[in-house]
Amino acid sequence: MDDQRKYYKRGHYIKKLIDDYCVLDIETTGLSWRQDKIIEIGLLKVRNKQIIDRYSQLINPQQHISSFITQLTGIDNQMIADMPILSSIQDEVLQFLGQDIIIGHNTAFDLNFIANHFQVDLKNAYIDTVQFSKKVYPALPHHRLSDMVEFLHLSTNEHRSLADCISTYELYEHLKKEIVTQHISI
Repeated sequence: MDDQRKYYKRGHYIKKLIDDYCVLDIETTGLSWRQDKIIEIGLLKVRNKQIIDRYSQLINPQQHISSFITQLTGIDNQMIADMPILSSIQDEVLQFLGQDIIIGHNTAFDLNFIANHFQVDLKNAYIDTVQFSKKVYPALPHHRLSDMVEFLHLSTNEHRSLADCISTYELYEHLKKEIVTQHISI
């Protein structure tokens, strides 16, 4: 990518306890939004603490998926061969998100990919469940989604977008209760 390229805004971070939001999770070919591509997007729309809609799409990254990523996510090159490219689903993803507050686990990672690959400045506020997990469970050595799922016996974390969205939703709802009950300042 061109070094003169504009970097797009991923929205702004907030700390709030809310009941209406969208959960976002993506799977990618690697960790760098500058070099890697999105291979799956999962979204949940939550209203009054209940999941009311979901979106899931595999994406053809137009590049090879490594065996490491296939082993991690279960997504292989054959699965994405006939899938749409990212630009063809951009409008439906952005429409699904709307003006909602976006919740994710390590949300900045996902939103950096979304903003820069869609080439849009996101105006949505976002919440990161990693930060809330650290507040509620400061003694835990790790706060990865897989660690939190195991610790709290939540839905299985599979490194697939929609499954990870469901785990993140369950985690956020659990953390909200703990923050209120324990009177934890966020």
